[in-house]
Amino acid sequence: MSGNLDAFLASKKPEDEDAGDDVNPEEEVKGDWKAVDLPEVEIKSGEEDKDLIYKGKGKLYRWHEDQWKERGTGDIKLLRDKTTQKITMVMRQDNTKKVIANFLLEQDPLCVLTPHAGSDKAWLWMAHDFSDGEVKREKFALRFGTPEKTQDFKKAFDDAKHFNHCIKTGEAATPAPVIEEAKTGDGN
Repeated sequence: MSGNLDAFLASKKPEDEDAGDDVNPEEEVKGDWKAVDLPEVEIKSGEEDKDLIYKGKGKLYRWHEDQWKERGTGDIKLLRDKTTQKITMVMRQDNTKKVIANFLLEQDPLCVLTPHAGSDKAWLWMAHDFSDGEVKREKFALRFGTPEKTQDFKKAFDDAKHFNHCIKTGEAATPAPVIEEAKTGDGN
């Protein structure tokens, strides 16, 4: 084996010893650089005409090809449309802000939260999801950090589902209070 190593080393050409002596890798590159002023662009998230009634954080999974596949970790929001009053759940990935869940909270057999494998930190349900640009019936699992956050989500989810049912049937219902979301520099 050392013969192979010796043959490999012998086949290497000696590098040009003079090349690179006058180059400083830390020297600043000089050029005729011009600053470009970019106009500020207003970004629309699609949530401008909606009131936030719940916000939490979790990890979402989708049942796909006979196994659970992670969709991402991010903010879970229950949003009430200011015009129709219907409540939807929207979840976006943390870094990319890509929508990974987007559906209207509907009555049975959809949107029925059931514990995932007896866990006190995860829920399973089915919904007509529109996050990929077309409506598809999907099975979801959502995991939270603590059992308390899991129960807070269930209460908000079930209340919102009941509110949507009342809107649909014309029954009287008390809407959930609006949450003021803190604005940050990253568009949230």
